[in-house]
Amino acid sequence: MSLARAIGAQKDPTAAWQHEANRVTLPQLDGATACPRPNTIGTIYVQHEYLALGEEQLALWSAAGEAAASPHQAQAEEESAAAAATEFLLKESEGQVRHAHEDHQHALRTLNHHVKRSSGAKLRYWLGMPVLWFGDTGGVWAAAVMNGDVVYIALFLALASGMAGVCSGLAGAELRTIRLTRARQQARDQLSEDEKRYHQLFAGPGGGTGILKLIGLMSLAVVGLIALGVGTLRASVDGQAAGLTFGMLAAATALASGLLSYSAADDVADLLDALAKRVRRAEARHLQLASSSPLRLRAAGQAVAQSIEKEYALRGQAAAEHMEALAWRIQVRNPAVLGHGFPAGEQGGVIGRRPRRGGVA
Repeated sequence: MSLARAIGAQKDPTAAWQHEANRVTLPQLDGATACPRPNTIGTIYVQHEYLALGEEQLALWSAAGEAAASPHQAQAEEESAAAAATEFLLKESEGQVRHAHEDHQHALRTLNHHVKRSSGAKLRYWLGMPVLWFGDTGGVWAAAVMNGDVVYIALFLALASGMAGVCSGLAGAELRTIRLTRARQQARDQLSEDEKRYHQLFAGPGGGTGILKLIGLMSLAVVGLIALGVGTLRASVDGQAAGLTFGMLAAATALASGLLSYSAADDVADLLDALAKRVRRAEARHLQLASSSPLRLRAAGQAVAQSIEKEYALRGQAAAEHMEALAWRIQVRNPAVLGHGFPAGEQGGVIGRRPRRGGVA
């Protein structure tokens, strides 16, 4: 239909229909001498035509909305499989987050009063260990360079020596752990139901004291060797006094790492920290899955498609209502045939009502 094509070519599709309605005239057979609508006139053909055009507008706008929404629907369908898999993982991740929180809260309620490490000990440990490591490294490196070694080779040797000095102090952590374990030691039947879940923390140190003594002796040997090496190197360059001084400083640095490890050691606090870290990791993974691209793209595509379909459906409804209004406009412009209105006592608007479309009386 040429008029339908004209509608598609104009920005305001109702303007063409209004222009067409203005041109509609009904041939006058007998002049209407009364203002009311004659009872002999039923629903005129033009009304049926414009009601059908209204239905056409609904279908046209619905089709246009479907066409406009189809790219977004296709995008949502493309992400459907990946989004479904992500939803499955998200559901599993939700359970992991819940269990991680439950385990952490249970451990806090049960074991928190067994924590002996001070609040700043862990931070002090992580700040102090690098300082001690680089302090030992600096002493060995300076002595090696002053003795004539190649700078880069001396640096690597000094780093290894400094790490050895720091590791020698890890025996202090084992000593603290044994002491705390002995203080908590209880028989299994003396533990509460909640504490039985962590019975290994109350079982005592067990055996292995001989191995611990061996590790302690090895740590002292490492301290002695570092002190002797640094002292000998500095003594060969700056004399015995400087060698003795720097050797003692190297030994003190290594021993200080043992004291630092001792102050920070607490197996119960470490367990609580590990559970808290597990909670943070589970939450981070859950948030990462929740914000993954497949879920976002599918949701965005569906939302945009639904919005477009709703918009075009409303536009179609408005266009259909406008067709109905134009049908009434034709009657208004032809009072000589149809009168100026309905007779008194008759409800107006029954002719051409949209609910009766297709079966107008």
